[in-house]
Amino acid sequence: MDGETILGHRARIGYTVAAVTTEIYPIDWYRIVADGVSLMMITLPLGNRSQEDVEKCYQISIKSAHTMARAGANLVLLGGLPINIARGNDNVDTLIRNLEREIGVKMSCSALAQANAFSALGSEKVCVVHPFLEDQSPRHADHMKNFFGLETTGVYAGGSSLIDLGTLPPNRALEWGRAAVEASPGADTLYFACPHWTVIDAIQPLEEEFGINVMTSLQAIAWEAMRKTDINDRVEGFGRLLKEF
Repeated sequence: MDGETILGHRARIGYTVAAVTTEIYPIDWYRIVADGVSLMMITLPLGNRSQEDVEKCYQISIKSAHTMARAGANLVLLGGLPINIARGNDNVDTLIRNLEREIGVKMSCSALAQANAFSALGSEKVCVVHPFLEDQSPRHADHMKNFFGLETTGVYAGGSSLIDLGTLPPNRALEWGRAAVEASPGADTLYFACPHWTVIDAIQPLEEEFGINVMTSLQAIAWEAMRKTDINDRVEGFGRLLKEF
């Protein structure tokens, strides 16, 4: 790349971050996207996921979309599935269409990115792994059924907290993924929720080991961002989604 070529010369992607801190996401983003795809981020104060926090983050997401459009983003993707669906499961498409008209830039969100990824993979029965405490499992099962419309074979809780995600070692996703599949057989897709912990290195090994799809929220967001900005590069090493679709 010469001195006149910007990092995002193919696509500049705006993303609203729903996390206490943002540490792992940008590292893994640049490992899996095609060259020439950059990331601009605005962090949302999600806190402890109270209804007040979610509503506040929803409002900031809307303002952030306008800000990133003014900054030159080719696409703005709103992060945080609970924030995306804050006004109801059926209102996500409307939110995105209205924002596209308002800001004049392509839009998507974490919820739609993952729904599109599940559709591309042909997923029907999903085993869920999330890094949080067990009390978050019903929320993940509810999203899978009532937003994605998919059957859940099981939900595995890693037992960590939102603020500690950056401390999880890379092998944790591999360990938890194996445990989840063995505890809940019959899934055609293993899904890792939350894009703020190290998961991407587990995708291909688990696909090869169990012969099922492996989809992560970060992988789905990166895939959606590239495809919606007409970047059709096939990326090797991080699962079927990026390699085949």
